[in-house]
Amino acid sequence: MKTSEMEANETEAQPTLLLVEDTLTQSMYMSHALGQGGYKVTLARSGEKALEALETLRPSALLTDINMPGISGFDLVRKLKENDSTKDITAILLLTPAHLKDAAEILNSGADGIVFKSTIAKKFVEQVKLALQQDHSSALKIGDLSLETNSTLEKSN
Repeated sequence: MKTSEMEANETEAQPTLLLVEDTLTQSMYMSHALGQGGYKVTLARSGEKALEALETLRPSALLTDINMPGISGFDLVRKLKENDSTKDITAILLLTPAHLKDAAEILNSGADGIVFKSTIAKKFVEQVKLALQQDHSSALKIGDLSLETNSTLEKSN
């Protein structure tokens, strides 16, 4: 096999992520960590830029910060899931522990999973891998709250 063919096969096998993060240091850190973890990362610094990128890019998953100027991560995920051409893209919200106060909105956003931002690159990449491997047809859960696929908020037993 020629080198160019090997590179093409590696690129095809490498999952593509659209990372949406408005903070420069966070975006560079997460992009580097995910690249080292075997992902091809496209970076968008706002929800608006992510929507523009999605006009031509079909990533394996979209990872988005919640609090951003303009379109929030919640609204970005809703727009992604409402659009027939992008609704099958896995959407993962990037959280800090402070975001748990927004549990109901997180569950109602339509996201397929959540990942906590971590200063430990290996831990962050492991969380992303686990989130991408989950069966997204089941309920998204945060603590004792869960959202069933029919979009009703319930207390888990």
